[in-house]
Amino acid sequence: MKTLEFRIRKIHVNTETERKLAKRQPSRIYVSEEALIELTGTKDGGRAVCIEKAGGTADETSTPAHLRREATLWKAPEKLDRGVTMMYDIFRDACGYKLGEHVRITAVGGSIPDADEAVLEEVSTAVVVPGRADDSQATALEPILASDVPGWEYFLAGRLSQVEHVYAGLVLKNLFLRGPERSFVVKAVNGRSAGNGRYLDRKTKVKIAEPAVPGSEGAEEAPRKLEVTGIRGLDAQIKKLNNMFGCFASDIPFRPTLSYPGIVIHGGHGTGKTMLLDRIANSGWGNVFRIQFKDKLSEIQEVFQQARLQQPSIILMDQFERLIDKERNNRSAVILAICEALDALEAEATKTGELPKIVVIAACLDYTTDMPEDLIEPGRFITEIYLPLPDVDCRREILTSLGLCVEPEKERDLLRRLSERTHAYNGKDLKRLVAHARHVGRIRVTDAAASNSGKLPTLGANLDKLVPGLETLTIAEGGAVDATSAPGTDLLPPGPPADCIPEDYEEALKIVRPSAMHDINLKPPPIHWDDIGGQDSVKTSLRRAVRLSTEPAEVLNKFFEHPPKGFLLYGPPGCSKTMAAQAMATESGLNFFAVKGAELLNMYVGESERAVRRLFARAREVAPSMIFFDEIDSIAAQRQGFGHNKPSSAGSSSSGGGGGGLNVLTTLLNEMDGFEALQGVVVLAATNRPQALDPALLRPGRFDELIYVSPPDEAARRAIFQGVATKRKMSADVDVDQLARDTEGYSGAEIKGICAVAGIQAYERYLNRQSSSSTSLKKDGGDNYDDDDNEKLDGGQEEDGIRMSDLENAIKSQKRQITPEMEKGFEDWERQFRRH
Repeated sequence: MKTLEFRIRKIHVNTETERKLAKRQPSRIYVSEEALIELTGTKDGGRAVCIEKAGGTADETSTPAHLRREATLWKAPEKLDRGVTMMYDIFRDACGYKLGEHVRITAVGGSIPDADEAVLEEVSTAVVVPGRADDSQATALEPILASDVPGWEYFLAGRLSQVEHVYAGLVLKNLFLRGPERSFVVKAVNGRSAGNGRYLDRKTKVKIAEPAVPGSEGAEEAPRKLEVTGIRGLDAQIKKLNNMFGCFASDIPFRPTLSYPGIVIHGGHGTGKTMLLDRIANSGWGNVFRIQFKDKLSEIQEVFQQARLQQPSIILMDQFERLIDKERNNRSAVILAICEALDALEAEATKTGELPKIVVIAACLDYTTDMPEDLIEPGRFITEIYLPLPDVDCRREILTSLGLCVEPEKERDLLRRLSERTHAYNGKDLKRLVAHARHVGRIRVTDAAASNSGKLPTLGANLDKLVPGLETLTIAEGGAVDATSAPGTDLLPPGPPADCIPEDYEEALKIVRPSAMHDINLKPPPIHWDDIGGQDSVKTSLRRAVRLSTEPAEVLNKFFEHPPKGFLLYGPPGCSKTMAAQAMATESGLNFFAVKGAELLNMYVGESERAVRRLFARAREVAPSMIFFDEIDSIAAQRQGFGHNKPSSAGSSSSGGGGGGLNVLTTLLNEMDGFEALQGVVVLAATNRPQALDPALLRPGRFDELIYVSPPDEAARRAIFQGVATKRKMSADVDVDQLARDTEGYSGAEIKGICAVAGIQAYERYLNRQSSSSTSLKKDGGDNYDDDDNEKLDGGQEEDGIRMSDLENAIKSQKRQITPEMEKGFEDWERQFRRH
């Protein structure tokens, strides 16, 4: 921002037009055209500027608030020297400037802002007795009665409406409404003691400040403390934040070895970042400036300039990741501008030995990934405060504040169950859950009433209309849970205290999912343990894994120092490893992350490792959760020359051989058993090639349990055929026991393939029979068709469905893919790494 120094000169008002302008816009100041262009870059007038008295003596090293004002800059109507500015007398007197004094004028960009609020203070203190030439008989003026304040505020608003530009220091003298005449002065505009704004009827709010306490003349108002309190569930975060705020109120000198403490608040969607910023803004400590993600570069620079001129001040930047989004054309320029502004604050602190009274706070989703390296260097954003998702106790408090609207005797148990089942839900999600449950309850009651009158509206149709509306819910400003709906949508309808039942919340849980999982596949195929034939030992191990992830810590500590958390499924292809993981996700209710190993690989340097770290961070955030790596050998292959294995032959490739694959493997090893504990997260992986895995991944502490998923035995094969028979039309001659014996050595996938081939044969026979029957019907005119057909059906020769012969032919045509050599390889590997 450009700053120039000027000497004050009187402006002469000669015409009626000039007198009207001086009355309506007294905060105009005039400079030469040359100075106007140098300050603002344009000949256009009306740009906002800040004026402050230029320091000339030792006692003027700082600028008192009453000598700093905001104004608008215009080209002088007459020729002026470059170093001269002209002001109206009324504005100059209000600022406390004298003719001939030097002032600095700084262009802050933009035009004069609208005056949202103007605060006035009464300055008349005595009533002079009429007929007296002196003030010796003056009597003290009583303050305005509280009942008369609204009337005076309305009266003052009418007087201010005659002035287009309202500025701090503007005096309204000798006004009469009721009782003695009174005089007022504008103390602040838009909360700024040096403010200037455009007065707008029906928008500008006029307030009268409370009178000063007698005897307090000359005493400055005690500054309010910069502190945040009263937010449940964030005690540690609030304590850290308030400790940082204490640095700006401390008398301890700023040493060059210290850094300016820019603050970053980060956390997932709905964790309370915006709420916390609003609490900080409402602390009343200083002037609040907000930088929005859509602001232009010049507007960002202007905010920092204004904040320095109007200390103490707070700069808040919500959705910071969008402000510096990689798609933004001038992203580098924005980052550079913020870096320069923060560096200027640190330079000022080093020079003066005191932190500037400017607090800069940014909020983003993730400090590690969203903040560029340039912005996290010393003296910039060095303090990060993480807001986690609410835990069980915090979720219970939020649900209590929302009100479940169930019968009192059922509320306590429902609160307990909902708080335990809503892992990864944030405050916004819980509000959506309650809203949806209330809608379900309302529709249930409506349907019951309509049923009694013979009208049966469908619940499903109504729910389809309700779900889109739920997406517009937000947490109310200030963190309070607001029960109001989005425009045009009655999301939390008022009703009797018990308009819901627990079953309504069961329905709502099916629809309302946690926002933290918004881009994750939350609906794996609905596979159940009963859908998998045999594999009893595999099912037992995986059920135990789920129980370990949800068991209270006090129970686990009795039996484990570190409970098992990693489980590797290995075995021949087609033996239900992936199906077992899907069944585990369906039956457990854990938040489910399913990725194929190759999906994590990225051609750009560092992106694959970032994807792995982000995956584990998301899983920790929404624990209890499960990560399933299918085909894990694609990212965790054995490093060349590791252990007893020889390096890969020329021409072969693996993810562990290259530098990028090695980094991915290292990242995976660290995430599974590194410095940060993996609590509440189950890691499940599947591979057909366990021999290709790096041995470091297989040690206890990473994959604690190695589970061999073998080809199905005879009982399992029988169960698979029986499962198919219950879903398909089979002829009476199908012998499931014989089929189980005939398919020894086949995988589950191959058995299903056999059934599919047999189904094709039966379907072709069905088509041929339909075609021949149609031809026969045309030939004899349809006579005796039904009788002949029924006889054939009774004889069993033409019955529709899969026959035993179809299945036997399919078995003969299906070649076994699991060879004895393959099974021996798995057995040898199992002997090498067997744990128990």
